[in-house]
Amino acid sequence: MEADLVKQLKIKSGIVRRIAREYESYEKEIKKDRERIAKLKDQGESDYTIKKQEEVLQETISMLPNTRKRLGEALEDVRNFMKENDTNQELTSTEDWTQAEQHVATAQNLLAE
Repeated sequence: MEADLVKQLKIKSGIVRRIAREYESYEKEIKKDRERIAKLKDQGESDYTIKKQEEVLQETISMLPNTRKRLGEALEDVRNFMKENDTNQELTSTEDWTQAEQHVATAQNLLAE
């Protein structure tokens, strides 16, 4: 039973960690694309090149709402699991529990932005 709970916790917190990284990656890519577009405009690049880069930027921006929603759902799932099992001393004393708490905190910070 204990091993099953640890396994479930690892899976659920891993999902939160993966989606949080994906979300951060999209945010970094948006920032990088905006800088690239500004640089292209400063360099006097063609309207076509700038327009194509703006399309790339819009595609990346359009990924954020879905990723944010998935992160919220995964976060809720792992928090519910942790709440249901927070009285299990064997589980709460594991390194996996500590890591799950860190992943939850990171995800909450991302969603608070």
